[in-house]
Formats: sequence, C-alpha cells, structure tokens
Amino acid sequence: MGELIILAIFLAFYFLPTIVASQRDHTSTGAIFLLNFLLGWTFLGWIAALIWSFTNPSAVVIGDYAKRSVADEIEKLAKLRDKGILTENEFNEKKQQILDKA
Repeated sequence: MGELIILAIFLAFYFLPTIVASQRDHTSTGAIFLLNFLLGWTFLGWIAALIWSFTNPSAVVIGDYAKRSVADEIEKLAKLRDKGILTENEFNEKKQQILDKA
C-alpha cells in the first residue's frame, strides 16, 4: 500500500508540468504533455515543460473589426449618443475619427 502512495506522488510530480498546463487551460497542453512524457526523464525536458506550462500563450485575436463597415461603426456611436452615453460633440468627434481612418 505504501508503495502505491509513493508511486502516485512520484507520478504527480513527474507530470506536474502537464497538470499545471491543464489547470491553466493552456492552448498547448497536449504538446506539453508529449514533451513531459517523452523527455521529462532528462530533467531538462521536465524543466522546459514546466516553464512552458507557466507561459501565457499569445492570444490570437480574430475580431470582427474587419467585417464592420464605417456605417456600422457610426451607427453604434449614434446608439450611444441616443442613450445619452455620448454627447453630441463626442459623437461628432468620434464620427470624424472613423471617417478619417476610412
């Protein structure tokens, strides 16, 4: 029974990089697991996997900004003006900025 507990502790420590990546919802969890599984025994592979698991993957932003037209942007500003969030002057300034960029 004691051997099983020691084995479980060893495996948890060995796969610590994978556990960390999984808990952080890392986008490369599968690759970190493979590095951890295949090269973790070299210690340098384990360190690399651990460091990788703590990195913040760069966010890939696929926005709909390119899809929005100038008219859509101005329409959104008009709604903010109508709700009283923007003043007439702020609306005109933002509208001019949008038109200048187009």
